[in-house]
Amino acid sequence: MYGYHTDITNTNIDEFFNRINQEEVFKHLFGDFEIGTYITSPFRDDGSPGCWIQWSGKKLYFTDFASNCGRVNLDALGIIQKKYNLSVRKAMDFILSFDFTKEPEYPKFSPTSIVSSSNNSILEFCPKPFDEYHKLYWSQYEITSTQLILDNIFATKWYKVNNHTFNPYPVETTYTISYSTSIKICRPKATSHKWTTNATKDVIGGTRSLPFLGKNLIITKSYKDWRVLTNLGFHTMYFQNEGMFPTMENLYIYLEAFDNVYILFDNDAAGVNASSKLKTYINDSFTGKVESLLLPTKSKDPADAIKAGEKQKLISFLNPLLQ
Repeated sequence: MYGYHTDITNTNIDEFFNRINQEEVFKHLFGDFEIGTYITSPFRDDGSPGCWIQWSGKKLYFTDFASNCGRVNLDALGIIQKKYNLSVRKAMDFILSFDFTKEPEYPKFSPTSIVSSSNNSILEFCPKPFDEYHKLYWSQYEITSTQLILDNIFATKWYKVNNHTFNPYPVETTYTISYSTSIKICRPKATSHKWTTNATKDVIGGTRSLPFLGKNLIITKSYKDWRVLTNLGFHTMYFQNEGMFPTMENLYIYLEAFDNVYILFDNDAAGVNASSKLKTYINDSFTGKVESLLLPTKSKDPADAIKAGEKQKLISFLNPLLQ
């Protein structure tokens, strides 16, 4: 149909997306959808709509919150692979040859919420597409909407904590981090109670991006710091906060996989104190393997360093860890 038949490379896939009508492909599964409208998933038994479709850069994505869905974010190629259990090559051929003017299969729409019950706390939230407030907030840290989607970060319309409902204003930029069995609701512009979570200390973020073996691992204390350091090319994982250390049973596999481990918490008094405690805790099992780092920036953490224009100073300080 489009006359496209070559070996699969990143360049060819980009070219492929430039030559197809992504909305036609999505209509094949979702009907006459609206961007940001909540829908159910065609890939599982789903009676509670909590998914949506949105543009991120030049690609259209289907976002599914459910933890048992295999993949959370699927582009036009991904939804065809998932729907028909096809390889990349066969899914490309399907899209290039299929008549997408046929009657769509799946026109189900309605708003919903997502409930997470863990650690004796029931949290519920209603996700929404990223708005201009979120784009402005995350762009300060050079974090893109595509990365947020891949990292299971959800802009949040409202949330409940044990049946008590909160309706944040859009300008508050409330967002929720989804882990496999728990969630963390974050209010970055609040002056107190900046986050609520039912994640335990053993929920370690960012581990899916780590290699099987590596030279240097950085441990930090938040999603933002993890994403900033990952964007700079460092192998990183993060704890729920500076005071919540995972059990050694859960840490061991990651500490064993790297030659050197570095702790990078905030460079304020609380961060320095927590870093010292974590260093002692790890060195009890891995003698001499871990060191604490103290940022030379005026900003207290990597994310704030990016926001304050101290990116080059941050890179210069950490670059030896990439050698």
